[in-house]
Amino acid sequence: MFRDREEAGRLLGELLKKYDFDKENTVILAIPRGGVPVAYEVSKKLRIPFSLVITKKLAPLREPEAAFGAIAPDASQVIDEVYMKYMGVSSSELEIVRENAVKEIKNRIIKYLNEKESSLEGKDVIIIDDGIATGYTAIAAAMYVKNKGAKNVYLAIPVCPTDSIPRVKKYFDDVFCYEKSDSSFFAVGTFYEDFHQVSDQEMFFIIEEAKKNGLFYT
Repeated sequence: MFRDREEAGRLLGELLKKYDFDKENTVILAIPRGGVPVAYEVSKKLRIPFSLVITKKLAPLREPEAAFGAIAPDASQVIDEVYMKYMGVSSSELEIVRENAVKEIKNRIIKYLNEKESSLEGKDVIIIDDGIATGYTAIAAAMYVKNKGAKNVYLAIPVCPTDSIPRVKKYFDDVFCYEKSDSSFFAVGTFYEDFHQVSDQEMFFIIEEAKKNGLFYT
C-alpha cells in the first residue's frame, strides 16, 4: 500500500530510473487530476518535464461512474461495445455522451493549459496516472498522443490489475507498473492510505512548483 500519490510517484520514479529514456527527447504527460502528483514526483526523479493530457471517461447519462470507454480531445475513443450494450446505452445516447465529454475536455484544456497544448511531434512520451483499472482513459490518451506525432508512447502507473496489462499494451510501446494485482475486486483507491480527490487548487500548486523548478513542459 502506498501512503499517498507522492510516495507512489517516488517509487514509480525509482523503477523508471532503471530504463534508458532519452531525457532530451522525452516528455511526461499526467492524466489529471490524480496523475499530477504522481507525475511530478517521477519528473523530479528522472529530471524530465511533464505536462497534461486530458481525457474523459464515457459513461451512461444516468450512471456517470459506470464507464464503458473514454475519449480524447480529438475524439479518439475506446469503447467496450459489449459493456455499453449491457448497460442499455443507445447510439443516440452515445452521441450525447461523446459530445458532452469532448466539450468538457475542451473546457479543461482552457482551464488547465490556457488552450496551449504542447507539441509532441517526434517525442517519446510517458503517460502517467495514479493507477488504472480498465485502462480506458490511458488508452484514449495513447491514441491521442500518437495522433499528435509522438514517436514512442509508454504507460507508467503505480498500480494496476494484472489482466489489464495485455489490453493496454496493444496501444503502448511498453507498460511499466510498480504493483500488479491479481485481485478479483480491484480498485485503485484500495492501494492508497490517502486517496483523496485531488482538487484544482492542489493541482495548480504542483504545476506552479514544477514551473519554478523547470519541470513543466510547454
